[in-house]
Amino acid sequence: MQGHSKFKAVRKIAALCAGLLFAAGAAQAASYPDKPIKLIVGFAPGGASDTLARLVAQQASTRLGQQIIVENQAGAGGSLAARTLARAEANGYTVMLGSPGSMIINPILQPKLAYDPRKFTPISPLARISYALMVRQNLEADSVAQLVELSKSTPHGLTVGSAGIGSNTHLVAMSFVVGTGAQLRHIPYKGTAPAMADLMAGNIDVLFDSVPVVLPQVQSGKIRILAVTGASRETLFPDVPTIADSGWPSFTANNWFGIFAPPDTPAPVVHKLNEAFTATLQDESVRANLESSGNRPAPGTPQDLAKLVETERRDYENTIKQTHISLQ
Repeated sequence: MQGHSKFKAVRKIAALCAGLLFAAGAAQAASYPDKPIKLIVGFAPGGASDTLARLVAQQASTRLGQQIIVENQAGAGGSLAARTLARAEANGYTVMLGSPGSMIINPILQPKLAYDPRKFTPISPLARISYALMVRQNLEADSVAQLVELSKSTPHGLTVGSAGIGSNTHLVAMSFVVGTGAQLRHIPYKGTAPAMADLMAGNIDVLFDSVPVVLPQVQSGKIRILAVTGASRETLFPDVPTIADSGWPSFTANNWFGIFAPPDTPAPVVHKLNEAFTATLQDESVRANLESSGNRPAPGTPQDLAKLVETERRDYENTIKQTHISLQ
């Protein structure tokens, strides 16, 4: 009987603790946020990701009643920002703009990184971005099919630039190789700017990059686009086909951005943040602003973002394995 009484007492204490924790969490959620929120961006100010983050942060701030302050922590392809997020308190006051580089590619190629992105708390998907398949002006190919055939008939294949080994522009080029059978010889650069300069100078044959990044060159007529990699055509240049339109119906590739929080962020906080970002992306003026720069608004639930990351992880792992990409 004495043992039974002790057991009942322990159960009561456990229930009381759980109740107190729930009440504390509910109280935190009710008052959250009561101070500014920091949004970490793993890239330098002025770039496409920074512009997206600042637009969304400004609009979401009005819905949360607190300012969201963008803090740029450029370095290591977004991994520096991810390390900061991993060390932050799980209270909703530090979040990060995540992308395939920091959330998937870097951890696959560098398994000893000081963070595990699978432990981060997904908050909200923000946008998807197609890549543009660009070629030098005098390349004798006017379609994706002609490009693939030309690459196969060219000794050692055509050259394709990227922002560096293991970059997202490298991975999409290799996905294209796997998906179409094109023969492309990889030329890594230290960033996309020198790769773009060499494409425009005719020193490389092919380059992939995100539509928002290449939009100025497209609009000035300095580059030639054969196709885009998304599931549908871009409203900014509707005459440019997708790679799926061009004879490879199962091929799609997208860059994307989403908001992530530290591991174990409380569910009520996640819900409140997701509501603010979702409402922001449903605002017509925000959507028009994003679409005019080549971003496709993609509001959704935390579960949608988690599913996207896992699906993309499998795809990137397969591409890396099939094309033998390594940083060694």
